[in-house]
Amino acid sequence: MTKGLAKKLALTGLFGLGLVLTTHAHQRLADYARPPEQPREPRRIVSLAPSVTETLYAIGLGDRVVGVTQFCRYPPEVRQKPVVAGFSEVNLEAVLRQQPDLVALPIDKIANKNNLERLGLTVMPLDTRSLSGLMETIVQLGQASGRQEEAAAILARLDQSIALARQRAAGREKPKVLFSIMHSYQGLGYITEINAVGQDGFFSQLIDLAGGLNVYHGPLAFPRLSREAVIFLDPEVIIDIIPESEDLEAVRRDWTSLTSVKA
Repeated sequence: MTKGLAKKLALTGLFGLGLVLTTHAHQRLADYARPPEQPREPRRIVSLAPSVTETLYAIGLGDRVVGVTQFCRYPPEVRQKPVVAGFSEVNLEAVLRQQPDLVALPIDKIANKNNLERLGLTVMPLDTRSLSGLMETIVQLGQASGRQEEAAAILARLDQSIALARQRAAGREKPKVLFSIMHSYQGLGYITEINAVGQDGFFSQLIDLAGGLNVYHGPLAFPRLSREAVIFLDPEVIIDIIPESEDLEAVRRDWTSLTSVKA
């Protein structure tokens, strides 16, 4: 064999090997980019939203939940579960330690979804922003876990409650409602700032179903309002969600300091 022929054969072999490796690499990248298929019945579930956690428990999957956020507080037994995330930040190492076969998270947490999928985890994005989205979430989790009957029973109860709320609200005057989800607990004896519910989301839809009008009409989903803004909006009804660790009577005193507000 001549040196020239041997060189050509060697180059051909290297080219062939390179082609095989390149094709294999492209296939691996394609597999890497493709979201993994969801298991038929996940046994270890990480939930990255309180609404998702409550739904999982409601359909009988509490024993399969192996990780939650620091804001997942209900039902009470959730507090015994490992905390793997905050509101938007996710501790990827903590998630991996739980070896989940499914991670359920809100659909708008795109960065978290991408990071989790890069780790090879199966991710289920769920729309928890609207009432219809929450009801669809119940359906999806029921289907993914083989708990369709339990999910259907929950949906039936929700439909019944919504129908009853609409019936009771029909024909009545609609009061202006301020829905507070967090405010400053400084022990000052009066309200300083609050985080309220905007028009976009299931909280505002619930106000409407119950026969009220959301007093906030701005563009923000969860606006931060000053004491002066609350006085200006002058709600007739105030709904405030507070941590159970807070003194209820002290919070009442904070609100009643707004003497010029109708509510």
